Amino acid sequence: MPNNPAGVQMDWENLLSDTIQNYFCSIKEDGARVELEYATPAKGRSLKVIKNVHIQRMHKEMQDSIGRYNGIIEAEFYAPGMTFSEIMHFFKTEDIESEKTKNKYQKIWHKTMGSPKLGWPYPGRDIEFLTTWPEDLKFYAFDYYLHDYMTKEERLAMLSEMVQDAESEHLTFITQQRVANLDMMYHLYDQAKMQESEGLVLIHKDSPYKRGRHTLKSKMAYKIKEDNLPFDGIIIEVVESTVAREGSEKTVNELGRSVTSKLKEDRVPSGMAKGFLVAMEDGNELTVSLKGFDHPARIEMLNNPSEWVGETIRFTGMAPVKVGGCPRHAHASKDCIRDGK
Repeated sequence: MPNNPAGVQMDWENLLSDTIQNYFCSIKEDGARVELEYATPAKGRSLKVIKNVHIQRMHKEMQDSIGRYNGIIEAEFYAPGMTFSEIMHFFKTEDIESEKTKNKYQKIWHKTMGSPKLGWPYPGRDIEFLTTWPEDLKFYAFDYYLHDYMTKEERLAMLSEMVQDAESEHLTFITQQRVANLDMMYHLYDQAKMQESEGLVLIHKDSPYKRGRHTLKSKMAYKIKEDNLPFDGIIIEVVESTVAREGSEKTVNELGRSVTSKLKEDRVPSGMAKGFLVAMEDGNELTVSLKGFDHPARIEMLNNPSEWVGETIRFTGMAPVKVGGCPRHAHASKDCIRDGK
């Protein structure tokens, strides 16, 4: 059964049985978020200008076609057949084809001979792949912003028209279709998993444009994906959480949200546990956050770590982005200890 973003098992039959036909459904691809606007450099999720010269070239080549429209195109930077880590390699590297990039990966290859066990970060890929810009990386458009009062249905209609008119080799449209019933939703979910996509995204037809994430209570959007996969590991440390030091600087990010400093010198111990440092059988270590533990329980846990260290636990999370990687968004509940292990 697919899950909601918080990792809580959802009763989709009761939640959506009477309203499912009001939602648009699309396959969720795991790429990098971009915002495209005429006469403005391409930006990422945090609204910072993307440094990658190839992405900016692609965006510049689209200017004539998208210049006839106002507004902002939201898209996923993605290519079928690539892992998330490979996509992020092409997204974050300033110039894939530069001598600096080639020298960097030649040094890593020389040390590892392409062996993941020796530290090569991209299993099955060679230097030529990592230093050649792939033509199948495109902008997969999924939303459009012009005015706050436009509904999802209205935005999709305009976005579809824009992508069709653009006729750009760099821009494509993520198909979003109305869902007739729950059986159709489950069928689409199975299709998504067969093509190794994360899952589905459901957006209500009347949903207004949202800067940031929709809340579960709004009932305007759901991500349907498997983020409750089970993993085992041994607790090797109870990790303490931190809080902002009194008087530490607060800033407002590009999305207008208040942010406290994450610098080590601006943080002080909280006196409560944040999670467990866990060792897995494959040698990976990761911090697993706590779910369902109240403040007194977290304080007790930090004061008596010997009751937890050495225990084998089962925790849940999303699959790693690459072979041999750590689970993502991992968390442990109160009943995480595995008896007899």
